[in-house]
Amino acid sequence: MTVDRTGATTVAGVTVPDSFEIARLDPAERAEAIATTARAFWPDPLFGFFCRDAVQEHRALPSFFRSLIDDATRHGEVWVARTPGRCVATASWVPPGGMPRDGRREARIYAGAIGTLVTGRNRRLALRLLSEVERHHPREPHWYLALVGVDPRWQGRGLGRAVIEPVLARCDADGHPAYLETQKPENLAFYARFAFTVRDEVRLPGAPPVWLLWREPQAS
Repeated sequence: MTVDRTGATTVAGVTVPDSFEIARLDPAERAEAIATTARAFWPDPLFGFFCRDAVQEHRALPSFFRSLIDDATRHGEVWVARTPGRCVATASWVPPGGMPRDGRREARIYAGAIGTLVTGRNRRLALRLLSEVERHHPREPHWYLALVGVDPRWQGRGLGRAVIEPVLARCDADGHPAYLETQKPENLAFYARFAFTVRDEVRLPGAPPVWLLWREPQAS
């Protein structure tokens, strides 16, 4: 990361307003990062399908995202955008060799969602959908973008790009592909800007679709 003299921050060639800093997650801002990511996702078609109502969805998102962010912190890296006193965007990555998760890591992830899956709706179909998405996860080495979210108040300022570009630049330099899943169709155009293409689509009757996106390393 470099800071130029015109009052803007440049991260992997992306210029961010000078009121923001792009850096790895500081453990002290973990709670803020979880809350920010949950705000970015709400409302969400997949969690709306799992949950009984909007209140349960609003409560479930932080619990599940805590597990994913903690996993990326332990086994990968989490990048954030900061404005003074606030964490306003996050990107959680797992590096090559970090997926699939072993049984202990998977248990931690599902522990964050078990309350929703047990007390929510569409329980059997929800579990089938999650299992099918996991079954399609690529086995070849890649960087996995597990989560990315920008607080709604700060969207539209290039922060989503800024927090994912550091790892994408490393993918290109090291020759590694990248992979992610999304349940929001409007995200497909966003990720296409970074050369992600739809590799597959998981559709179960009665459940929301999940798109699986792949990105080959790009020539500089």
